[in-house]
Amino acid sequence: MEASFARSILVDAPMAVVAVDRTGAIRSSNTTADAFFGRSLTCEPALQIAQFIDDLELPCLTSPEEIAGFNARSRSAGDGVHLRAQGALGGQAFVDVRVAPFSVRDEDFLTMFINDVTPIVTAQTAVQDLQFQITYNWRLNSLGEIASMVAHELNQPLSAVINFLDAAKTLVARDSPDQTKITNYIERAQGQAERAADVIRRLRSLMSHDTGFQAPEVMAEVVAEIMPILVLSARETDAEILIEVSPEDVVRCDRVQIQQLVLNLVRNALDAPVTDRRRRVMISGLSTERGYRILVEDNGPGVAPEMTDRLFVPLASTKVGGMGLGLSICRTIVEAHGGEIRTEASSLGGAGFSCTLMDSEYV
Repeated sequence: MEASFARSILVDAPMAVVAVDRTGAIRSSNTTADAFFGRSLTCEPALQIAQFIDDLELPCLTSPEEIAGFNARSRSAGDGVHLRAQGALGGQAFVDVRVAPFSVRDEDFLTMFINDVTPIVTAQTAVQDLQFQITYNWRLNSLGEIASMVAHELNQPLSAVINFLDAAKTLVARDSPDQTKITNYIERAQGQAERAADVIRRLRSLMSHDTGFQAPEVMAEVVAEIMPILVLSARETDAEILIEVSPEDVVRCDRVQIQQLVLNLVRNALDAPVTDRRRRVMISGLSTERGYRILVEDNGPGVAPEMTDRLFVPLASTKVGGMGLGLSICRTIVEAHGGEIRTEASSLGGAGFSCTLMDSEYV
């Protein structure tokens, strides 16, 4: 009775069960196995299980250790890969196979428990495809943001190049051109062209979080070097730029990135809505217990309440034609220096942006 009961369980089991001899010949199968493979597996001459399941090497399963290893690699919870099987109507399926040895009349057999995991593999593949698509779209979006960032950062030095060359061209057209001034404007244009190339190089390092360009810098010299650009920008809006940076302040930083930080903050202040007062922008530096603080403030209308929570979010802007990258880039630069950027009340009555470089090393 026990043998009959066990046989009925195997015959009616929802999992495909196949018994094979040590050569891989199928000696018995249940109805689930026949249905899964699309034909009766028990016939004469005997069929080989390798006809239905690829890469199945049963002859090597001669010891309990080998069988245990095979089962560990084959089950869904294991670290192995699923086997490919030829399902009904020739369709390809994925299966997990576990085996158990038994003997009858001194002949050794293997009972194979075949679990169809095709739906699981299909679902996993779909998830992987979705992840790939999401990653691909994210990279496309990131590429667009990077392109916008590069355009935004190059706009300032390239505009300065155009202005200096225009000034030199105007002098050349005069009856008695001032060669000294012409040379000066050309040298300034050359300097800004070199700065544009440097911006690209430093942006690459910024995106890869490379701090190899950081070195001790005199902050007054860092700011003074970009004053010609700031003066040109201020002239467009009849603004006044004030500097309060001690020549004794020496900070370990990336010179070009900090210049880009100051340029972005000043341009942001100059682009603020017009008021009935002449625009004033103050750039100041101060050594603190936590590092070095750079403060850029203005006497404009201040930060709009609806923008307070989105100031440093990429692509968020209230300017007509603005790309919303200036303050986002500022935050990236400050964080690359181990610091933080935040807004605060301006002593001039408008908006203030405080940048603290917390890991700066003083010389």
